[in-house]
Amino acid sequence: MSLDVNILPPDYIDFTIGDFRSGVEPTVIEKLTKKVQTDGNGYTPGLGLPLLREKIISHYQDTYGIKNISTENIQITVSCLHGAFLALKSIITSKDDEVIIIAPYFPSYINLIKGANGTPVVVKSVAPDFALPIEQIQDCVSEKTKAIIINYPNNPTGVGLSDQERNFLNELALEKNIFIIDDHVYSDYPSTHPYKPTSTDISHQVLVSSFSKNFAMPGIRLGYIIAPKKIIDQNAFYNEGITFSPPTISQYIGEIVLDNTFQYQQHLKDIEQKGKSAAQLFRSSNYFDSCTYNGGL
Repeated sequence: MSLDVNILPPDYIDFTIGDFRSGVEPTVIEKLTKKVQTDGNGYTPGLGLPLLREKIISHYQDTYGIKNISTENIQITVSCLHGAFLALKSIITSKDDEVIIIAPYFPSYINLIKGANGTPVVVKSVAPDFALPIEQIQDCVSEKTKAIIINYPNNPTGVGLSDQERNFLNELALEKNIFIIDDHVYSDYPSTHPYKPTSTDISHQVLVSSFSKNFAMPGIRLGYIIAPKKIIDQNAFYNEGITFSPPTISQYIGEIVLDNTFQYQQHLKDIEQKGKSAAQLFRSSNYFDSCTYNGGL
């Protein structure tokens, strides 16, 4: 979790989580104000604003070539983790159901799986390259396995998946009839392997992400999930009594940002430079001689 900035010196460097404090772009605020004045701030449909969902779907079709998806395949959520939890809740049907995660992993994954009444199975990647542990994953997959969670780029290592590794996961998911839960909240960040889903077919994938990292807007708490319709329908059932729908104002911001994504991603260049500088600093010490910058924050 993020450190409490109120008890730390002003020159500290927080490596724990991507919590940007630069504020929302003034042009977004201006457009948002006009949007609220025109369209109001009432509740949205449970799955989110139709226009926002359409824009996200178009982005995935145009950028990644995802096939056969429509607004029935997407749900707007309160953060990426909210979407991941709903998906796990819809996929896990028994306490014996297992979900594989690759260590090092984002700590919340354990709680998400257990909260959905499933059993986490951890396989370890190995330093210094932290490549996908293919043999270990194969050994862990059983009749109890329901899904594998992957994270791009990995938090905390910053490592992305190669085409070979993604092809392995895709073929494994098809062969074993399991889901790949693809948390790519940092998808636009620098990496040795640019992000893309494991397949253009959504039938065995659950794609979860948010606006927090790519657009440096963590406080708006706006995420989404793209998945087969049966999962989205089940998610909607579970979410009815939790949040029902995300904040309307946050969804308006999402619509505005997606009209011109590059305008709100200038921070990514700064992140790459800072990452390379940090790696160089670590290498100059006596403790991190093999430190390299693979990507991420």
